[in-house]
Amino acid sequence: MTDSQLPFDAGAKKPATLTVSDLVSRIKDSLLEAFPKRISVVGQISNFKRHSSGHLYFSLKDADASIDAVMFRSAADKVRFDIENGLEVVAGGRVDVYERQGRLQFYVERLAPQGVGSLELAFRQLKERLEREGLFDPARKKPLVRFPRAVGVITSPTGAAVRDIAQTLSRRWPAAKVFLVPVRVQGDESAGEIAQAIRLMDSAAGKYQIDTIIVARGGGSLEDLWAFNEEIVARAIYAAKSPIISGVGHEVDFTIADFVADVRAATPTAAAELAAPDGTELGRHCNVLAGRLARRVKDLLQNARISLASVQRSAVFRDPAGRTRAGQQMLDDLTSRMRQGLQDQRTTSERRFANVRRDLAWVLGHRAKKASGDLARVEKRFAAVHPRHRIVLARQQLTALGRQLDAMSYKAVIKRGYSVTRIKGKQILRSVSEVSPGDRLETELSDGKITSRVAGEKTTPTKQNAKRENTPNLFEQLEQ
Repeated sequence: MTDSQLPFDAGAKKPATLTVSDLVSRIKDSLLEAFPKRISVVGQISNFKRHSSGHLYFSLKDADASIDAVMFRSAADKVRFDIENGLEVVAGGRVDVYERQGRLQFYVERLAPQGVGSLELAFRQLKERLEREGLFDPARKKPLVRFPRAVGVITSPTGAAVRDIAQTLSRRWPAAKVFLVPVRVQGDESAGEIAQAIRLMDSAAGKYQIDTIIVARGGGSLEDLWAFNEEIVARAIYAAKSPIISGVGHEVDFTIADFVADVRAATPTAAAELAAPDGTELGRHCNVLAGRLARRVKDLLQNARISLASVQRSAVFRDPAGRTRAGQQMLDDLTSRMRQGLQDQRTTSERRFANVRRDLAWVLGHRAKKASGDLARVEKRFAAVHPRHRIVLARQQLTALGRQLDAMSYKAVIKRGYSVTRIKGKQILRSVSEVSPGDRLETELSDGKITSRVAGEKTTPTKQNAKRENTPNLFEQLEQ
């Protein structure tokens, strides 16, 4: 402001003092008068920040200057592309003063990328980001069902696309049912409706036997098709378990939905053609196959008839049991020959075995006799050469004699259950006549001696006992 513009007190020569609020208010008014209501500024975005409230704060700068800028949420929600530092933009809005801080700011109401349309930039940015995440990966795309039981269609109920799809499916594959989920395909709320319809139809696919889903709309400008470029639609297609065909716009139009979908069709009609086979063409193909099959069956029947006629003329057909009888006779003959052969073989084997056994016995006996003689001669020679061997043989003979002596001893007899009784510890008692009452007797058993005394009277010996008395006592002889 110039001095002439400042207020003066009446009669005062110096300018009056202003408050800060007055100063900022006068500056703001001057800016509003000096600048048009709406201006456009070209600059590069820096210090970008998105507040939790949804407002955007950044700076617009060029090589020589910089100005703070703010874009409120109502305007920021309309921006289609991602705002980032370093992006060249054309910002439309107004210049004003933020009174609380006395700061000059540019209030942005519209924002567009410099040199390219905002929608084109948004499309490119979203496509690159989703591609990095793998949403376009061909490995995850699902194959289409060749013969669908039902086809789901997500499109506008009043557009040409739904009529083209219905007519194409009815003409090509009338066996398939068609389920329509009507949505808006253009406008601010259309993307949310399309995404919700995809989730709804995919969840109900099993219940209604929906094998394929078509997401489609007719042609239009980039703005008209923008609902199919929204991230919410792309992620709904990616998350679906059912195969999805994208038929959006014309052949030259490409949307984000085309890249995420399992199959991209150039038009809605092409989408319907991909979803279902051509029944007419299949019918013609079936007729061709049926003709081939009929000719093949005819040839087989003709060959079978020729073979049957040949069999009917054969001897086997005229007398089927003849070959069986011949086989039975041959079997009997072979059985008899086998039995006779086994019997002959058995007789021959027995004779051969007897001869071998006799020869073997003779050879073994001869060899044993010869070996015994050789052993005796070697033993004599060895005994003559080695006296120690003679001592061993003498010990063996002595041991054998000792065993014989033990066997002849009366003690060996006692061990077999007998006993020896002596009178007065001396002579062996041989008869009852040799003892008197009161005599002391000693009885020797196998494991010890028993001392006893005679009680009672004598018993007269029997003839047999008397005869025994005249027989020499074996034990006495052995003891002597």
